[in-house]
Amino acid sequence: MMNPLQDANVGRTGLVEAGRRIEEESFRIIDAEMGEHSFTLEQWQVVRRVIHTTGDFDYSNWIRFHPRAVAVGVDALRRGANIYTDTRMIQAGLSPWRLQWFGNSVVTPAVQAESQQWAEKWGTTRSVAAFRHYASEFNGAIIAIGNAPTALLEVSRLIKEEGIRPALVIGVPVGFVQAAESKEALWEMKDQPSITVLGRKGGSSVAVAVLHALLEWAKTTNE
Repeated sequence: MMNPLQDANVGRTGLVEAGRRIEEESFRIIDAEMGEHSFTLEQWQVVRRVIHTTGDFDYSNWIRFHPRAVAVGVDALRRGANIYTDTRMIQAGLSPWRLQWFGNSVVTPAVQAESQQWAEKWGTTRSVAAFRHYASEFNGAIIAIGNAPTALLEVSRLIKEEGIRPALVIGVPVGFVQAAESKEALWEMKDQPSITVLGRKGGSSVAVAVLHALLEWAKTTNE
Protein backbone atom coordinates (compact mmCIF):
# COMPACT_ATOMS: atom_id res chain seq x y z
CA MET A 1 0.00 0.00 0.00
CA MET A 2 1.25 3.50 -0.87
CA ASN A 3 2.08 5.63 2.17
CA PRO A 4 0.71 9.20 2.45
CA LEU A 5 4.00 10.81 1.40
CA GLN A 6 4.21 8.70 -1.75
CA ASP A 7 0.55 9.41 -2.47
CA ALA A 8 1.17 13.16 -2.10
CA ASN A 9 4.11 12.97 -4.50
CA VAL A 10 2.04 11.12 -7.07
CA GLY A 11 -0.65 13.76 -6.69
CA ARG A 12 1.82 16.55 -7.34
CA THR A 13 3.18 14.74 -10.40
CA GLY A 14 -0.33 14.28 -11.71
CA LEU A 15 -1.10 17.95 -11.28
CA VAL A 16 2.08 18.94 -13.10
CA GLU A 17 1.27 16.61 -16.00
CA ALA A 18 -2.33 17.81 -16.10
CA GLY A 19 -1.16 21.42 -16.14
CA ARG A 20 1.26 20.68 -18.95
CA ARG A 21 -1.49 19.06 -21.00
CA ILE A 22 -3.73 22.09 -20.50
CA GLU A 23 -0.91 24.42 -21.53
CA GLU A 24 -0.16 22.39 -24.65
CA GLU A 25 -3.84 22.36 -25.62
CA SER A 26 -3.99 26.12 -25.06
CA PHE A 27 -1.01 26.62 -27.35
CA ARG A 28 -2.63 24.36 -29.98
CA ILE A 29 -5.76 26.52 -29.91
CA ILE A 30 -3.72 29.73 -30.12
CA ASP A 31 -1.72 28.37 -33.08
CA ALA A 32 -4.93 27.40 -34.88
CA GLU A 33 -6.76 30.66 -34.23
CA MET A 34 -3.75 32.81 -35.10
CA GLY A 35 -3.21 31.14 -38.46
CA GLU A 36 -0.53 32.56 -40.74
CA HIS A 37 1.77 35.23 -39.34
CA SER A 38 5.14 36.83 -40.02
CA PHE A 39 6.89 35.95 -36.76
CA THR A 40 9.93 33.68 -36.79
CA LEU A 41 9.70 30.39 -34.93
CA GLU A 42 11.62 31.74 -31.96
CA GLN A 43 9.61 34.98 -31.84
CA TRP A 44 6.35 33.03 -31.95
CA GLN A 45 7.31 31.22 -28.75
CA VAL A 46 7.21 34.60 -27.04
CA VAL A 47 4.11 35.96 -28.76
CA ARG A 48 1.92 32.94 -28.12
CA ARG A 49 2.92 32.79 -24.44
CA VAL A 50 1.96 36.45 -24.09
CA ILE A 51 -1.38 35.65 -25.77
CA HIS A 52 -1.75 32.62 -23.48
CA THR A 53 -1.14 34.81 -20.40
CA THR A 54 -3.43 37.66 -21.42
CA GLY A 55 -6.07 35.93 -23.57
CA ASP A 56 -5.58 38.80 -26.01
CA PHE A 57 -4.58 38.20 -29.64
CA ASP A 58 -4.20 41.95 -30.14
CA TYR A 59 -0.70 41.66 -28.66
CA SER A 60 0.39 40.09 -31.93
CA ASN A 61 -0.22 43.47 -33.60
CA TRP A 62 1.82 45.52 -31.15
CA ILE A 63 4.71 43.37 -29.95
CA ARG A 64 8.07 44.29 -31.45
CA PHE A 65 11.35 42.36 -31.59
CA HIS A 66 14.83 43.61 -32.30
CA PRO A 67 16.22 41.13 -34.86
CA ARG A 68 18.68 39.71 -32.32
CA ALA A 69 16.43 39.98 -29.25
CA VAL A 70 15.54 36.33 -28.73
CA ALA A 71 19.01 35.02 -29.58
CA VAL A 72 20.86 37.36 -27.23
CA GLY A 73 18.25 36.89 -24.50
CA VAL A 74 18.63 33.12 -24.71
CA ASP A 75 22.43 33.36 -24.66
CA ALA A 76 22.32 35.64 -21.62
CA LEU A 77 20.01 33.29 -19.73
CA ARG A 78 22.16 30.26 -20.54
CA ARG A 79 25.23 31.93 -19.08
CA GLY A 80 23.34 32.74 -15.87
CA ALA A 81 22.83 36.47 -16.40
CA ASN A 82 20.96 38.38 -13.71
CA ILE A 83 17.46 39.66 -14.43
CA TYR A 84 16.72 43.19 -13.15
CA THR A 85 13.05 44.08 -12.70
CA ASP A 86 11.04 47.13 -11.73
CA THR A 87 8.46 45.36 -9.56
CA ARG A 88 8.12 42.57 -7.02
CA MET A 89 5.30 41.24 -9.19
CA ILE A 90 7.74 40.17 -11.90
CA GLN A 91 10.09 38.65 -9.35
CA ALA A 92 7.22 36.78 -7.68
CA GLY A 93 5.75 35.66 -10.99
CA LEU A 94 8.88 33.99 -12.34
CA SER A 95 8.92 30.23 -11.80
CA PRO A 96 11.75 29.28 -9.41
CA TRP A 97 12.25 25.97 -11.19
CA ARG A 98 12.72 27.72 -14.54
CA LEU A 99 15.24 30.11 -13.00
CA GLN A 100 17.14 27.11 -11.62
CA TRP A 101 17.77 25.73 -15.10
CA PHE A 102 20.61 28.20 -15.70
CA GLY A 103 21.05 29.75 -12.24
CA ASN A 104 19.55 33.14 -13.06
CA SER A 105 19.02 35.51 -10.13
CA VAL A 106 16.30 38.16 -10.05
CA VAL A 107 17.01 41.60 -8.59
CA THR A 108 14.43 44.34 -7.99
CA PRO A 109 16.44 47.51 -7.26
CA ALA A 110 13.52 49.69 -6.12
CA VAL A 111 12.72 47.44 -3.15
CA GLN A 112 16.05 48.26 -1.51
CA ALA A 113 15.55 50.38 1.60
CA GLU A 114 18.16 52.84 0.36
CA SER A 115 16.16 53.60 -2.79
CA GLN A 116 14.21 56.31 -0.98
CA GLN A 117 17.47 58.02 -0.05
CA TRP A 118 18.72 57.74 -3.64
CA ALA A 119 15.45 59.28 -4.87
CA GLU A 120 15.75 62.22 -2.46
CA LYS A 121 19.39 62.71 -3.43
CA TRP A 122 18.63 62.92 -7.15
CA GLY A 123 15.17 64.44 -6.84
CA THR A 124 13.44 61.72 -8.81
CA THR A 125 11.24 58.64 -8.36
CA ARG A 126 12.43 55.56 -6.48
CA SER A 127 12.34 53.50 -9.66
CA VAL A 128 14.53 55.94 -11.57
CA ALA A 129 16.93 56.36 -8.66
CA ALA A 130 17.23 52.63 -8.08
CA PHE A 131 17.95 51.84 -11.73
CA ARG A 132 20.46 54.68 -11.88
CA HIS A 133 22.20 53.34 -8.77
CA TYR A 134 22.44 49.83 -10.23
CA ALA A 135 23.54 50.98 -13.70
CA SER A 136 27.06 49.54 -13.40
CA GLU A 137 25.58 46.05 -13.01
CA PHE A 138 23.46 46.13 -16.16
CA ASN A 139 26.12 45.27 -18.73
CA GLY A 140 25.30 41.84 -20.13
CA ALA A 141 22.20 41.51 -17.95
CA ILE A 142 18.52 41.28 -18.81
CA ILE A 143 16.29 44.19 -17.77
CA ALA A 144 12.54 43.56 -17.54
CA ILE A 145 10.18 46.48 -16.92
CA GLY A 146 6.43 45.93 -16.76
CA ASN A 147 5.05 48.73 -14.63
CA ALA A 148 7.24 51.83 -14.38
CA PRO A 149 7.65 53.91 -17.57
CA THR A 150 10.03 56.23 -15.71
CA ALA A 151 12.35 53.27 -15.10
CA LEU A 152 12.31 52.38 -18.79
CA LEU A 153 13.01 55.98 -19.76
CA GLU A 154 15.95 55.96 -17.35
CA VAL A 155 17.28 52.73 -18.82
CA SER A 156 17.05 54.27 -22.31
CA ARG A 157 18.93 57.33 -21.06
CA LEU A 158 21.62 55.19 -19.45
CA ILE A 159 22.10 53.33 -22.72
CA LYS A 160 22.30 56.49 -24.83
CA GLU A 161 24.19 58.80 -22.51
CA GLU A 162 26.25 56.55 -20.23
CA GLY A 163 26.97 53.64 -22.53
CA ILE A 164 25.54 50.78 -20.48
CA ARG A 165 25.00 47.64 -22.54
CA PRO A 166 22.32 45.24 -21.28
CA ALA A 167 22.09 42.02 -23.23
CA LEU A 168 18.32 42.51 -23.59
CA VAL A 169 15.73 45.04 -22.46
CA ILE A 170 12.16 43.79 -22.10
CA GLY A 171 10.20 47.03 -21.93
CA VAL A 172 6.45 46.50 -21.55
CA PRO A 173 5.13 49.00 -18.96
CA VAL A 174 1.36 49.39 -18.95
CA GLY A 175 -0.55 52.62 -18.52
CA PHE A 176 -1.66 56.01 -19.76
CA VAL A 177 1.16 58.32 -18.62
CA GLN A 178 4.52 57.94 -20.38
CA ALA A 179 4.00 54.21 -21.03
CA ALA A 180 3.67 54.50 -24.79
CA GLU A 181 6.39 57.16 -24.95
CA SER A 182 8.86 55.08 -22.94
CA LYS A 183 8.37 52.10 -25.23
CA GLU A 184 8.75 54.22 -28.35
CA ALA A 185 12.03 55.57 -26.94
CA LEU A 186 13.28 52.01 -26.39
CA TRP A 187 12.19 50.85 -29.84
CA GLU A 188 13.95 53.77 -31.50
CA MET A 189 17.33 52.53 -30.18
CA LYS A 190 18.07 50.18 -33.06
CA ASP A 191 21.44 49.04 -31.66
CA GLN A 192 19.92 47.79 -28.38
CA PRO A 193 18.29 44.33 -28.46
CA SER A 194 14.81 44.72 -27.05
CA ILE A 195 11.32 43.28 -26.89
CA THR A 196 8.48 45.72 -26.40
CA VAL A 197 4.74 46.20 -26.87
CA LEU A 198 3.93 49.54 -28.42
CA GLY A 199 1.03 51.58 -27.09
CA ARG A 200 -0.64 51.37 -23.68
CA LYS A 201 -0.82 47.61 -23.22
CA GLY A 202 1.66 45.60 -21.19
CA GLY A 203 2.26 44.92 -17.52
CA SER A 204 4.23 42.74 -15.16
CA SER A 205 2.40 39.59 -16.27
CA VAL A 206 3.46 40.28 -19.86
CA ALA A 207 7.09 40.72 -18.79
CA VAL A 208 6.88 37.41 -16.92
CA ALA A 209 5.40 35.70 -20.00
CA VAL A 210 8.25 36.97 -22.17
CA LEU A 211 10.87 35.75 -19.70
CA HIS A 212 9.21 32.34 -19.31
CA ALA A 213 9.10 31.96 -23.09
CA LEU A 214 12.80 32.81 -23.35
CA LEU A 215 13.69 30.42 -20.54
CA GLU A 216 11.66 27.61 -22.12
CA TRP A 217 13.23 28.24 -25.53
CA ALA A 218 16.72 28.37 -23.99
CA LYS A 219 16.16 24.98 -22.37
CA THR A 220 14.45 23.36 -25.36
CA THR A 221 17.14 24.40 -27.85
CA ASN A 222 19.91 23.49 -25.42
CA GLU A 223 18.96 19.83 -25.20
